[in-house]
Amino acid sequence: MNPDHRWTGTIWITGLSAAGKTTLGRGLRELLAGHGIHNVQLLDGEELRKSSGRSYGFSTTERAAFALRIAKVARECNENGDIAIVCAISHVKEIRQTIREQFHNFMEVYLSCPVEICAARDYKGHYEKAFAGVYDNFIGVTEPYQPSDRPELTIDTAKESIDQCTRILFEGAMAFLKSANGKHETIG
Repeated sequence: MNPDHRWTGTIWITGLSAAGKTTLGRGLRELLAGHGIHNVQLLDGEELRKSSGRSYGFSTTERAAFALRIAKVARECNENGDIAIVCAISHVKEIRQTIREQFHNFMEVYLSCPVEICAARDYKGHYEKAFAGVYDNFIGVTEPYQPSDRPELTIDTAKESIDQCTRILFEGAMAFLKSANGKHETIG
């Protein structure tokens, strides 16, 4: 690989809370850097929501608007010659399709993980609060997650280790980036 080449594209990692979006997004960024690809922006949904002054309880309409704002930032990253890794819940299939249509190079990664596994992993207690009725509009509890018909990559984070999931994501992302950027070389 030519480390001086600036790869571009958007890798949108989606799925329920605590499915592993941020963990795998960070792992992917580290693996890309280890292969000489440093022009990567990690757009973590939870961090972006915190910086916006809002945390949980978004209505479906507010979540859609927030997803579209993240998509705008990702497009700007791509226009600046960077790769955007987006780790965010976008639970409405039509919203993800609308976002997909706005990008030239876009890869959707769906993290498949049952709500009971995600709830067991949730050290922040959000699922517990959602089950208790403290959070309205919590995806997977009070609102369903709508899987896409054909994401480019599906990873079963309930059955695979973090290391295995990260490897699968890295291999899929490299194939996507090479295809999106007209490269046909093998990973070294």
